[in-house]
Amino acid sequence: MPDTEIGCLAYSKPPSDFRDQCAREGKEIVSAIDVNRSNDSVCSSARSNLKDMADNISSNVLFHFTSSIKYLRNILEYGFQPRYCLEYSLDKDDRDAARQKRPPLRAIPMVCFCDLPLSLIKRHLKEYGPFGIGLDKTWGTRNGVAPVIYTHSRAMTRPSLSRLTAIPSPSTAEVSRDLNYLAAYTKPFQGPAWRRGRVRHRVRFYDEREWRYVPAIHGTHPLFLNHTEFENKARRDALHEQFKGKHALAVTPEAIQYLIIPYDKTERGVLELHDFVMRLYTKRNSRKDAVLVATTIMTDDIITQDI
Repeated sequence: MPDTEIGCLAYSKPPSDFRDQCAREGKEIVSAIDVNRSNDSVCSSARSNLKDMADNISSNVLFHFTSSIKYLRNILEYGFQPRYCLEYSLDKDDRDAARQKRPPLRAIPMVCFCDLPLSLIKRHLKEYGPFGIGLDKTWGTRNGVAPVIYTHSRAMTRPSLSRLTAIPSPSTAEVSRDLNYLAAYTKPFQGPAWRRGRVRHRVRFYDEREWRYVPAIHGTHPLFLNHTEFENKARRDALHEQFKGKHALAVTPEAIQYLIIPYDKTERGVLELHDFVMRLYTKRNSRKDAVLVATTIMTDDIITQDI
């Protein structure tokens, strides 16, 4: 990599006092990009901060990954929009479907995050997409994002959860809703997953340390869709459109801790995302907020190679 390529400030989040100073002085990320990677005082500090994170089991950041820059930009501009996802439940019928290599019987509207430090997200970059956003965990708890409940076949919680979520005729609508949400936030410790149109067996979900957001749906809209309903694209899209207006999670600039994109030796991706962030947040919030968000941009090579 040439000495004049992206400096450490574009690859890792700088200290908050430096970011505030940068904003006060009106410096854009381009100034940070011009920092030579051989600047030991800057690089060693940034790398030291990142390596310290490797000792943590959990994180103060919730990460979400996606497959394209388009989706990442949509998240920044419009917030997280829940979408129905097929997922195997604890029910016997779903286990039978997985054994027969059939898709799950139901879909849940959700947005998923992982509670992992940077040192442990390499697998997520490969599995869910090389574009990511890391948000302060306080933002997540304030917006109702919560860790899922993991269980397994021999756990005392497993039969109780299975019986509760399988009650055919709950006594009231409120009880029914509560049981559905309990089911929506429950996952097996290990089991089958429906990924890219096929079954993957013995996925250890517990390693993902998943947090998720399931919208509070009231009235006539269903929380779950069965597989037939899910395959009805027109119906699914209509529900997704309603989620945009009622249940999207807005991404505030102060909550953004990391914006991750694939490494590109031409630096085009970093510069394009930087320009988008500067336009979006300068117009929506302030130039200071735009500069602070821009300094969170990093490329995935520092994760895969240096952490």
